[in-house]
Amino acid sequence: MAIQDATVTIDVQNPAPKVGLGRPLILAASTDPESIYKEYNGLESLKVDFPENTSVYKKAAAVLAQKNKPDIVAVATYSASGGGDPGTGLTIVQAFEKYFDKPWHFLLLPDAIASERKAISDALQAHKFKFLVLKVEDKDELAQYASNSRTILYYHPDKPDEHIDAAIIGDAASLTVGSITWKFRKDLVGITPIDISADELESLHASGANAYVLKAGIPQTSEGITATGDYIDFLHGQDWVKANIETGLQQMLSDNDKVPSNDTGISMAVSVVTSVLTTATQNGIIEKDANGNAEFTVTSKSMDEIPEEDKKKRIYSGLGFEYYPEGAFHKMKVNGTVVNN
Repeated sequence: MAIQDATVTIDVQNPAPKVGLGRPLILAASTDPESIYKEYNGLESLKVDFPENTSVYKKAAAVLAQKNKPDIVAVATYSASGGGDPGTGLTIVQAFEKYFDKPWHFLLLPDAIASERKAISDALQAHKFKFLVLKVEDKDELAQYASNSRTILYYHPDKPDEHIDAAIIGDAASLTVGSITWKFRKDLVGITPIDISADELESLHASGANAYVLKAGIPQTSEGITATGDYIDFLHGQDWVKANIETGLQQMLSDNDKVPSNDTGISMAVSVVTSVLTTATQNGIIEKDANGNAEFTVTSKSMDEIPEEDKKKRIYSGLGFEYYPEGAFHKMKVNGTVVNN
């Protein structure tokens, strides 16, 4: 776990109308029992370690071919033999946990088998932060992810050389969080639309999967949902709020010689949270009311309301916030009238 003094827990109440948050990690199998983590700023540096015929290079190339590509691509390895025993390297889940706190946000698995994909999906779900993105070619695999809101599925069969999981991250993940919906992402480089009927597509969406299809002659993503049907932009926005409030509060504690345990210190913390939520509103994460006012609230408790145990440990546990996320239109229904004179 990352070393930090500020933690944010977001409890999502239904119904409800930072650097690294777009970066991918390619977690790949290796015959070397020594696990590595390394960041690359382009294909030239990456192919020194992972030549053009490797699965890692192909995933990275699909990411970096897109117009909105991230600043870096990270690669980590686990034992191809399964690992877990002394001297045999890390299992895929062990490697995932070891590198979870590195500055990446979207996980790609070029070599994992179905059972490993499911194990990683479950492990990531437990963190309630970051995303696993999978290209799925067998519809029967979709059901096993039905409870995992942090897994994003793209059904893309019969196209072994196309890496839609990587391409969508290169296209969408690094844009300003809150500024886009993940539906309608079009003209992905190196990706061709699949042939699927409207009924099949609706069934696919009901299973928590997305596809890349042709609509009005334009190749585009059919939806922007995770495996549970939650919208990707909603959860990505939630991650942005959590990460930026934690970073802001940590910086406040580190930059000041002392944050006093009184109304002055509480006001400093409230100011940090309010600033982050104001930016989140400007970016499109938080909704505005009819008058253009941001729909969030920040609450704080006085020191008299803080549990004695927290006071003794110099923990302020009285800060809270609530916001209404800004949505997006994914469909249009229009009623028209023809007047017959």
